[in-house]
Amino acid sequence: MEIIEVLYNAIKNYQEHKIISDIAQGDSPQTINTLCDECMPILEKIEGKSSEKIISFAEGLVHYFLTVALIPSQRKITFESVDVDIVIPNTSTLSSTPENALVIAFPKTNDPVALKKRITELTKIQPHKENIWFVLENELALEVKIYKVDNSEKEPFMNIINDIIWFTSNRKQSKLKIFKI
Repeated sequence: MEIIEVLYNAIKNYQEHKIISDIAQGDSPQTINTLCDECMPILEKIEGKSSEKIISFAEGLVHYFLTVALIPSQRKITFESVDVDIVIPNTSTLSSTPENALVIAFPKTNDPVALKKRITELTKIQPHKENIWFVLENELALEVKIYKVDNSEKEPFMNIINDIIWFTSNRKQSKLKIFKI
């Protein structure tokens, strides 16, 4: 079974309309926690490196939530020669007013040297380090916001969607905001 199949089977079991309702009510942490609890034991049985499987799952989950919540974003792009996993709301905002843009990265490694190199790359396009978020398998002391997938106490991954919604609602947006939520 593929990682994306595991994710979409869990989503199907949970039901999309309930996910949308949960996001709208601010209950996405519980939803993410439930989906992770269902999927993690299955992901452990899939061949491959643990960090790659877990972070690929987390990335797919965030992509799905951004889509159903209609949160403006650009995904899997290259901007000014830097590969970017997610930019919220878009590269135009990132270019003109980076303080109003969020860059989210899903490094599939726990290597501190590789992660610091990735931060250096991303700060070329997003000089505000507080607006660079990493989703990682393990907690590491880095100079960007870290979401640890195991839902640690510091910045639990389950809060990421609520945090994205908070970030976007507290920024000036040049375009009409149309969220499903």
